[in-house]
Amino acid sequence: MIAARVRKTARIILCVAAAGMVAFYLRRMPFAEIMRSLRSAQPLPLVFAALVYLGPNTAAKVRRWASLLAALPRRGKGLGTFELARVLFASQAASNLLPARAGEAVRIVELHRRGYGTTGLVAAQLYEKVVEAASLCLLGGIAAVLAGIAIFHVPAWMPAVAGSALVLLLFGATRLARPLHFARSAAWAHSFLWSCAADLADAAVLGLCLHAVGADLAPAAWLVVLLAINVAILVPSTPGHVGVMEAAALAALLALGVPAERALAGAVLYHAIQIVPGTAVGLLSLPRLRRSLA
Repeated sequence: MIAARVRKTARIILCVAAAGMVAFYLRRMPFAEIMRSLRSAQPLPLVFAALVYLGPNTAAKVRRWASLLAALPRRGKGLGTFELARVLFASQAASNLLPARAGEAVRIVELHRRGYGTTGLVAAQLYEKVVEAASLCLLGGIAAVLAGIAIFHVPAWMPAVAGSALVLLLFGATRLARPLHFARSAAWAHSFLWSCAADLADAAVLGLCLHAVGADLAPAAWLVVLLAINVAILVPSTPGHVGVMEAAALAALLALGVPAERALAGAVLYHAIQIVPGTAVGLLSLPRLRRSLA
């Protein structure tokens, strides 16, 4: 009972903090100019952004996940790529509509029903978080160093060092992840490479959304902004990170010299691409997932 109250209180505090962060960045926003930027956004880059999100980005995320699942013991036949994609979209829909990253629980429940052990699934999910952090820090850090970009008073080399340290942790932590049997496979390396591909595709989605509103930045800057966004949403807060993601992207883009109206318009479009297609496909996937178990 006490633990439940603590969790509830923590979620309330996080939501209030997120709301305060959003209010801080939005209080002086030129909303008239933002609406003009949104109305004048070029549709073709947004179409390409949605296609990259639903295509290469999702495929890389599925393969990253599948690489870890391949190291887990399972009863029965393994899951195919399309079934894993349906589970992934269903979990994204749950996280976008419910607080505290409910989609992570959806993934565990759905895969447990398909023969995976709960202990292994939890280990794989935690390990995947480290893989995500390692690939994004390494790519974002390298991009920041090569382009000479430093925002939020953080030295450009620091994310690259953090990413390298996490890669070394992944390499040396096989004994700490025994349910995954990494000592007998290259699952972690395959997952890391697919995570890098997912990050590059995600950065392209962000770049296309910014281009749609006339905020053209170099690809290296896309990765740096993407890193700032993911650091901000590291702690569960609002459903779908609504407001938090926009505030983080806005802060990073303002630091890179993007006008406020274009920065926020691009952030809103990027978040819409992240939420709308994935949630729609996820909700459509739920009935099929239930029928596949029948």
